[in-house]
Amino acid sequence: MRRSGFTTIEMVICVILIGIIASIGFPKIRNALDKSNVRSSRDALGTEAAIARSAAIQRGCRGVLHFTSGATATVWVTTACPAKVDTIAGVEKLSTRFNVTLTATRDSVQYDPRGLSMDNAVTVVRITGAAGNKDSVMINTIGKVVRQ
Repeated sequence: MRRSGFTTIEMVICVILIGIIASIGFPKIRNALDKSNVRSSRDALGTEAAIARSAAIQRGCRGVLHFTSGATATVWVTTACPAKVDTIAGVEKLSTRFNVTLTATRDSVQYDPRGLSMDNAVTVVRITGAAGNKDSVMINTIGKVVRQ
């Protein structure tokens, strides 16, 4: 009697081959995902800086881009008008969303109603991914994101 199908040895060989291929591919996929997360968080940080500048110009009052460093990396924008302080677009938790950590040279960047920085200092925010990929955002002395 002839049986059709696979023997146990053939199935074991297939499982071993799949395991070998997966062990080669997973680290590369993880590194690529980490690079993508670092780039995305860099872009989100640049977008938040643009939102702070435009909010200061649009509302005619001081706009502030805030950072928290470390594993609880968050970014948010506030405007400080004479009547009240508003948080614009909510708090962006970069550490949760992109699995990154931030290290900033300062904790905030302030923009005047013309959209210029009130601090006259360069702010550098370094972004580090879970797999060790790194990138940075630099905000120059006039408040513009010059390197992403």
